[in-house]
Amino acid sequence: MNINPEYNESEFQLDAETAMASCMEGILTTLIEPAMEKGELSETDELLLGVIGSTLKVIAEKAKAYEELQGIASQGDHFRN
Repeated sequence: MNINPEYNESEFQLDAETAMASCMEGILTTLIEPAMEKGELSETDELLLGVIGSTLKVIAEKAKAYEELQGIASQGDHFRN
């Protein structure tokens, strides 16, 4: 729940995929790229980060699909008991 009404505007209503992409970009820029440049990540670390990134993308896709389903459900009462 946002107590400040200005955060309820549509520009702050990100879907799951957009929010996840923004977070992943921040982590990449702030943590992963500097560590790679310094040689602090092993090949195994890089592979693991790739798997984690792919997993988070799948989770975001599923969350967005759920958001869309909820949007359709809110347009009518056909999903409610």
